[in-house]
Amino acid sequence: MNCLFLFAFLLSLTLLGQAAERPNVILMMADDLGYETLSANGGTPYKTPHLDKLAANGLRFTNCVAQPVCTPTRVKIMTGRYNFRNYKTFGILDPREKTFGHVMRDAGYKTCIVGKWQLGRDRKLPGHFGFDEYCLWWLENKSSRYGNVGELIQNGKVLPGGKGEYGPDVVSAFMLDFISRNKEGPFFCYYPMILTHSPFVATPDTDKDAPKGSSLDRMVDMVAYTDKIVGQVVAHLDKLGLRENTVILYTGDNGTGRGVVGAKVGKHDWPGAKGSNMSEMGMRVPLVVNCPAGGVSGKVLDDPIDFSDMLPTFAELGGGKLPKGVTIDGHSFAGRLTGRKDYKPREWAYVSYYGKGRGTATHFARDVRYKLYEGGYLYDFHKDPAHAKPIDSATADSAARAARTKLAAVLKQMKSQFAEGDKYTG
Repeated sequence: MNCLFLFAFLLSLTLLGQAAERPNVILMMADDLGYETLSANGGTPYKTPHLDKLAANGLRFTNCVAQPVCTPTRVKIMTGRYNFRNYKTFGILDPREKTFGHVMRDAGYKTCIVGKWQLGRDRKLPGHFGFDEYCLWWLENKSSRYGNVGELIQNGKVLPGGKGEYGPDVVSAFMLDFISRNKEGPFFCYYPMILTHSPFVATPDTDKDAPKGSSLDRMVDMVAYTDKIVGQVVAHLDKLGLRENTVILYTGDNGTGRGVVGAKVGKHDWPGAKGSNMSEMGMRVPLVVNCPAGGVSGKVLDDPIDFSDMLPTFAELGGGKLPKGVTIDGHSFAGRLTGRKDYKPREWAYVSYYGKGRGTATHFARDVRYKLYEGGYLYDFHKDPAHAKPIDSATADSAARAARTKLAAVLKQMKSQFAEGDKYTG
């Protein structure tokens, strides 16, 4: 009996040690926030000092692609699966799907989601999709996203709302409290942010005496407030002694909203183009990953990153298992965060996009420089991020011709899977 007790005790210590070594994970995804909004990306006139610091001490990915609008992105990022497999219609996540919430909860993580939901109007859905706790906007009724007017729902209860409360502050405070209550870890927080979607309005930090500015002026303020929230999260982790063992990821769900004009990335104009699948402005988003325990910092990478990659990355970081019975399309980039020498990045990323309904999809594949659409249009998105003119096959150089051949094979491969469909067997 004593031997059995000793064995059980030693086993429990081993498991506790493993749990302590696994990192906490926080994924923050701003709403309608394009690549140009991160000043570290060369975007102007934006200022993002907290994010720039995370990037300087972590990894900044310059080739991360989302879907052009929010629901297709949210379905893809949460499930690790291409839209042709599981996207149904706008505002819905198929209840049969398994998400990264399930993966992390099943791996022993405490899980939390705060911010914007918009994936079905039912208070039971966050728990159904793997989250222990939540504080969400648009879980039932769509009200003002920025003022808390009594329609934020927290763990099944409607918050009464208060005069002067700012919605992003309310949900952020709940996440910080969740982190404090679960500081022994490991925890997983998914924060699909309320900011920076239109309306382009003042934040609590906007100069009240300043004249009313343009949409770009207000977007600059909103991005600055988003950056401030990121700084608050980092400071809270530092205060609790959790920063070293916490992976922070920050991205956007699609390009900046239309109507925001005047921004640039380097020499290129970068107007908001949410909803456009025919330009970088509609789909390329910032991605900053900071992982102090991984020992990798100051890296700027052009690896193709696809939002389906998040689920398998988190599974690898947390020792979780991929969902059974369905195809997971993502490619884990956890090896990048830890500097694993045998890590091999994606050679290409693929997008199938239906718009808000489930009609005819647009398909394209991209590598580190070129993007090929199913219709045969090939673009060099370094030189032509607006996709103003496709590359002429007759005058294309050898690099462009090789990219066309490679990406055409990808599209053919994916189209064969698209035709087969996908069945739920798990």
